Amino acid sequence: MAQSAADEDETIVVTGTRMTRGQAFEMARRYTRAVLAVPQADQNARWADPLCIGAIGLRPEVAVPLIDRIEATARDIGARVASGDCAPNVLMMFVQDSDAAFAMFEQKRPDLLQTSTKDQRRTLSQPGWPVRWFYGQVIEGLGGRGASPNASGLAQAPGALMDLPVLNEGALSRINSPAQLSIKGVTILVDVPRVANVSFDALSDYLAFGILSRTRLDAAPDASSIVSLFQVEAQDRPAGMTDLDRAMLKALYNIPVNRSAAVHRNQMASEMVKVIAAVQ
Repeated sequence: MAQSAADEDETIVVTGTRMTRGQAFEMARRYTRAVLAVPQADQNARWADPLCIGAIGLRPEVAVPLIDRIEATARDIGARVASGDCAPNVLMMFVQDSDAAFAMFEQKRPDLLQTSTKDQRRTLSQPGWPVRWFYGQVIEGLGGRGASPNASGLAQAPGALMDLPVLNEGALSRINSPAQLSIKGVTILVDVPRVANVSFDALSDYLAFGILSRTRLDAAPDASSIVSLFQVEAQDRPAGMTDLDRAMLKALYNIPVNRSAAVHRNQMASEMVKVIAAVQ
């Protein structure tokens, strides 16, 4: 995307760093490539359905504010949240040994991983992750209309996501597709001993980011981000989502989803620069 001379001269501040708009755009584009999972069906996935979040392994006095904070983030960035009683399509499981828990999922519920690529499964299988997440997704009509029938989900079997078909990558390569790639469910395994020294706000925002976007588990952005929570030294950990993180999520839910991944990410980078500049 061409940047005008005026745009190049105008400076904005991204997490304490002064940049021209052109520099900020390139940084935002690198960030989205580093953070978002490899596109499937040539699209970047987001939620069309309202989120319904459940938690297992936490006391109510901890689970309720955690879910409240994640839901507040979802509303702020433009995602929908279910009201009243609902069947969870997001399940956070707080366990003492997430390595063993994931091995159990691989053995007993491999269907929950069928929309994860081989590389993603290999990454998930590596020991030592403080948090793991894996997604259910589906190609459906714009706005979530006309989806193919799904099997029963979390409401009938704790820890079970919707049974979704394996996607045919590259099937929707047009700039304006009549369909969208939607996240239908997320299972998150949190290893309690490994997150014990992380602040409540930071962990909540980390989980929110992983829920709201199909995020690489091994993402290593070259910018200050909540995604780097477990990759930096304790004194350098972010206290919560950065301006860049929140701007990306807002861009993901603001621009048309039915574009090719390359076009989508360029548009997201442009929107991110606008959002960051607007809050200064």
